[in-house]
Amino acid sequence: MVVPSMKRKPLIAAALALALPGTAGGQPSAPGASSGPAARAVEARADEELKKMSEFLAKLPRFALEAEESFDEIPDGQPRMELTNLRRIAVSRPDRLAADATGDTLNRAAWYDGKTVTVLDKEHNAYATLEAAATIDATLDTLEDDYDVSLPLVDILYADPYAVLTEGVTYGRYLGLHLAAGVPCHHLVFSQATIEWQIWIDASAQPLPRRLVITYVHEPGEPAYRATIRRWNLDPKFPEDLFTFEAPEGAQKIDVKAMTRPDEGDRPAVVPSQGGGR
Repeated sequence: MVVPSMKRKPLIAAALALALPGTAGGQPSAPGASSGPAARAVEARADEELKKMSEFLAKLPRFALEAEESFDEIPDGQPRMELTNLRRIAVSRPDRLAADATGDTLNRAAWYDGKTVTVLDKEHNAYATLEAAATIDATLDTLEDDYDVSLPLVDILYADPYAVLTEGVTYGRYLGLHLAAGVPCHHLVFSQATIEWQIWIDASAQPLPRRLVITYVHEPGEPAYRATIRRWNLDPKFPEDLFTFEAPEGAQKIDVKAMTRPDEGDRPAVVPSQGGGR
């Protein structure tokens, strides 16, 4: 199974997940394979809508979301399977984050309180804690750089989502107004070196991401990750203890390396930042 991110190095799926400009006008030609860096061909409308969404998210001091996500599992010699999770994320900028995921591939939660990150494996009642940086952005970077892990949907949690989402993008197109999560959305498609990704952005006055699909075009069978964000709360009243971990009765503290070891349900995806799509 692959798990998503559009960031710049091998990413996604352990510590938190184990819980929780230059543009070209007109319609660009489709990307092609290249042995060197591909020319960047991003339609102006696609860039504009992605930037509007990113600027809107960046201005939110706090928010909460609930997403239904699914992953393709393609075992050797067996039919493709789709596994699903329900993921909840709460963010209070600049230094608080909590996440919870339950479903076919995991049953875990995570807390970041400005000083530490703690991950709880609810199924086995085991947890791990590591020192964290002073901000959400720096902590996410530390998890990526030091542990090669990240949280699904991590790209939209950064203070500057646009910079994260567009790094390594070689192709982008605006596809029109299409429904996602029951609302009309601007439908965009982008390409990077090993992935193609689509995003549906609410066409209302609140340009929130409503759906994301990432296809791993260089993986056997071209598996995909899908997330539909059905619930947003842009002015949540978080309780004081939401971002503070308290060990459940009988919980065992384990080494963080044991907690972040990728398994069959949480295999990191390799997403280089150079090159073109297929």
